[in-house]
Amino acid sequence: MIVLPNTPPTPKPWNPTSSVLSPGLLAARASLDSLPSTHADSVRYVVKLEDYLEGIFSLLAASLSSTILLDYATKSLLLDLCKMIPWNNVCHKKKRDLNLLKSSPTVDWCLATEIQTTVVAASFMYSQLGAALINELIELDEMAQSKETDEKWKLVANFYKKALSLANFGAEFSGLCLTSVLLDPQLFILLGKIANVGIQMSILCKFSWANRNSFNEQDTFLSKNNGVLCRVAIWILDEVKACQNIVRELESLPGDLLDLNYTDWSQYLAVFVKYASAYAGLFLSIEYYQKDKMGQAIGLINFSLLSLQSKNLSEMKPKKSKVLARVKSKIAGKRNESYISSLQSITSLKIDKSVFQELSGVVLKDLTLLFDQLVQCHLKYTKENNNLNFDEVVDWQDIHSDSKWPFGSKIPVSDVAVYAPKVLAPAPSNGVNPNFTGRGSYF
Repeated sequence: MIVLPNTPPTPKPWNPTSSVLSPGLLAARASLDSLPSTHADSVRYVVKLEDYLEGIFSLLAASLSSTILLDYATKSLLLDLCKMIPWNNVCHKKKRDLNLLKSSPTVDWCLATEIQTTVVAASFMYSQLGAALINELIELDEMAQSKETDEKWKLVANFYKKALSLANFGAEFSGLCLTSVLLDPQLFILLGKIANVGIQMSILCKFSWANRNSFNEQDTFLSKNNGVLCRVAIWILDEVKACQNIVRELESLPGDLLDLNYTDWSQYLAVFVKYASAYAGLFLSIEYYQKDKMGQAIGLINFSLLSLQSKNLSEMKPKKSKVLARVKSKIAGKRNESYISSLQSITSLKIDKSVFQELSGVVLKDLTLLFDQLVQCHLKYTKENNNLNFDEVVDWQDIHSDSKWPFGSKIPVSDVAVYAPKVLAPAPSNGVNPNFTGRGSYF
């Protein structure tokens, strides 16, 4: 469900210096210059992106009697298109370092770079389609899952699988292109991680949605595999931290490669770390609640609330004075305790929304619903403990430093189909789609 700010890149008006692209391809490219505003338009947009990509490979196939990707990569490197960067939110590393992101530096933009950028845009769009559909589904308040709703949850996973398939293709294609003016290959690793996180995140969102509906109607939790779901959340947390490392490298490494606009990516992922941490605490707290370990359950809920609310959970490192550091740490601890003790059903999430602009803001809805669910759990657990269990509540600081958190692990999914342009992967003669897994396959 990661939707990074300033994505996907979009084509902008250009002046080709060659006649490599046919008039039909130029028209197809021109139709992609603005991002869609609705889900239906987004589906049509990504289809047009893929058609444009297919058209480029068909153009290359006209002069190549080959079905080997290396031949297409080699040929595309030789075909220059223009002397500028003809996509929004794409820049040259050297120019980026000079804060010239909005300028139009002179580069030899070749067909290989056009292919790369189109693949990046399509992969981002499929991930955004998955996130947008999750956003729609988590608003449903039906208890009994209809067949139509279940099919939509399957479609979410399929969108992310398509994003992953394109990311893998982009990585393979980039590995065959040995030249300087290309997109940084690490971008495709990042795209793959975003898609994989999206698949696993959709599982958490679905169970959270089912739990929320069950809790609202029957005051019970529907999920019984909460330990597994906690492990999934921890796996997501680890993957998001890996994404943070990739973004830091992309931002810092010099070179002659091309970059995307990384503005606010690090800040966005920092919020997503808190998001995944809160989910891990929520599901593990439900696990302890169902085992009647109320003190552990309340401690985990408190930890999740403070994590999501951007409170300082770690001890402050001393800078000049250890005494001053201890005082500041105690003050921060008191503030957190006061925040927990003053929670009410009307308490709302307070978070920096500046990095959630336009498409990247799709995650805000589930963030808010997650926070509301944590508050309701806190109130329910505390009331039951004060009247029935009388367990000692585990301190949230002990939860934060506890070494007993389970290891992260993802839920296995079915194989992801290998993306290949039609000229490289002709359809089977019997007309059977080898990627069809049947309506019963969920992941």
